[in-house]
Amino acid sequence: MRRMDALAGWKPEEGSGEPAAAAAAAGLKKNHSYEMAKAWRAAPSLASVEVLTAAPRARVSDYDHAVGAHVTTAFDEVSANGGIVISEVVERLAVLAAADLGQIPSFATLRRKVLEEQRRRERRTRPGVHLNFDCCAFTMANLDRPERTAFAIVDRRTQLVLGAALGDARRAGHGYGLAAGDALRRIGTGSLKEVAWAERLEQTELVTGLDDGLLKIGVGAASAELPVVQPAGKPGRYLRRAAGDRMGRMLFLSADRLAKSTGGDAQEAEDAVDDAARLQVEVEIHNAAILPDLEGDPASGPSAGLIAALEFFARRPHHRPSEQPEPA
Repeated sequence: MRRMDALAGWKPEEGSGEPAAAAAAAGLKKNHSYEMAKAWRAAPSLASVEVLTAAPRARVSDYDHAVGAHVTTAFDEVSANGGIVISEVVERLAVLAAADLGQIPSFATLRRKVLEEQRRRERRTRPGVHLNFDCCAFTMANLDRPERTAFAIVDRRTQLVLGAALGDARRAGHGYGLAAGDALRRIGTGSLKEVAWAERLEQTELVTGLDDGLLKIGVGAASAELPVVQPAGKPGRYLRRAAGDRMGRMLFLSADRLAKSTGGDAQEAEDAVDDAARLQVEVEIHNAAILPDLEGDPASGPSAGLIAALEFFARRPHHRPSEQPEPA
């Protein structure tokens, strides 16, 4: 955003601004700023300010397209025998792909394609029935800190990320509040405003992170007549279910890294504007791959229960971790 503001404000052809000042405002050396300004004038986009050029979104093998062409057939053939067993689909896909390619792709490639297809098939429903609140340590190229903690609200059936925010795992309630606020924005005026929603929210589950204050959150939810929030599972379990080990450039880290990904003062995560913007980009790209599979109906609107649950988190008072006493 800093680079875009600087480049948009510097218009040499109109005598607007000084190149040295524009370069300083963008955080660039002067020669680099000239190159970027040229790219910006040709095509004003995130790519032209080099936000999205540091690393590939995913590792794609030479076999991906060939394997992808057979994964639907493998699913249909296995399901014809009654039920879906992932290992059986992988085995059948290996046979089909080998006949086409002349060799068997790696197990990792086969399994990844099968899980992607499974997630795609599970999206054949309206979102808003079952929510998962999750937090997970992650790393990504160009972060201002080596690791961050992401808080996300995931629709379990469709794998849409309704809302996401950076936060501190010791203040998970606060992180979920920010993510809920983001979800309300995305549903109301953002990229999810035209989705066809389920008529009723039935269940919510929440990973507490390092915030013991959330262990009794179900009591507050029940008093607000919301589906009881059930604290459940290790950090990252629901994000991994929705996206695998990475979501775009975000690489999810193990649960024991959560404590290492916190730190700084209480306001630090909220002030990390650049990293927060990077997180939002990855969420939008993740959702953009899912939305074409979903039914659209802007008139349907999210259920009252879904909005009430998000507002419950967004407006809920969030405690701060207690201060440690100074040593004597």
